[in-house]
Amino acid sequence: MDVPWLIVAGFGAHIKSTRNTLFVQKEGDIKEYPIESVRHLLIIGGHTLHTPVIAYLMNKGACISFFEADGKPVGTIRPFNIPHIVKISEIQKSAPNYRYAVSIARASMKSKTLFIGRLGEIVGRELFYEGELQIFSNAFTELEYLIKISEIRRIERLTADMYYEVISRALPPEFGYRRRTGRPYHDPVNAIIAFGYAMLFGNVMISVTGANLDPDIGMLKRGQSSLVYDVMEPLKVDMIDREAIRFIREELHVEDYECGPNRCSLSDLCIKKLIQLFHRTIDQDIIDRQVAALLESLEQKTEYIIER
Repeated sequence: MDVPWLIVAGFGAHIKSTRNTLFVQKEGDIKEYPIESVRHLLIIGGHTLHTPVIAYLMNKGACISFFEADGKPVGTIRPFNIPHIVKISEIQKSAPNYRYAVSIARASMKSKTLFIGRLGEIVGRELFYEGELQIFSNAFTELEYLIKISEIRRIERLTADMYYEVISRALPPEFGYRRRTGRPYHDPVNAIIAFGYAMLFGNVMISVTGANLDPDIGMLKRGQSSLVYDVMEPLKVDMIDREAIRFIREELHVEDYECGPNRCSLSDLCIKKLIQLFHRTIDQDIIDRQVAALLESLEQKTEYIIER
């Protein structure tokens, strides 16, 4: 699937343009893009942007967005009166949220159930206690018969809470992890998982912005950045959880963190390792395709297929 936005990430690129072609030069490599194909230029980190790029993209009705290196949005430059952006927002507001919420919850629950099974094979024992797998199975079946989105949210939240409790059984007890908690984190496992999710959030926010979707109009989730969390949910296991749990089981040592009475802090070296780890596991191409599929589904009123 073609993605109509272009991401320039990292540091040190030179972004130039003629009337018809956009050039991105970085470390001796020059890539060319037809101006017509770039509907949104996403600049992440520190780069040199020549002013003609802004003029040529604005004349074509395209946007330019800027992000910190970690994916935190800084701002967007847009031409005046862009009909297609207004249209996308209107489509989001009128979309059949129920259908999308079911698809997101189903994909999220399936990925979590499969991962627990694989994790059990790795540790050599069944991680589900008696009746728990049946609860997951019943919840998955029940999704098809729920009427209200609030009920879908309840089922998804219930299985997510169970999931985080079940994976604790595969981790060394000395890390003090029992379940997923909010900030401040009091154990290194929650701190590591949260760090990974923060990185994934930045990557998903970039794609959502690139598609000119409103990040605050979610289907399953509600509130600020709810659409970003919707897209993230089915991606968490493969892009964060799988390698985070492996790292915790095989590589995490007491010198990698310090837990006090108020919070648990990861060491600088541990954070550096996690950045390298999650840069490998977070696949921007998959995220881009997923967001593009969502945009296409909204515009064409077709089924929303979540990639695995």
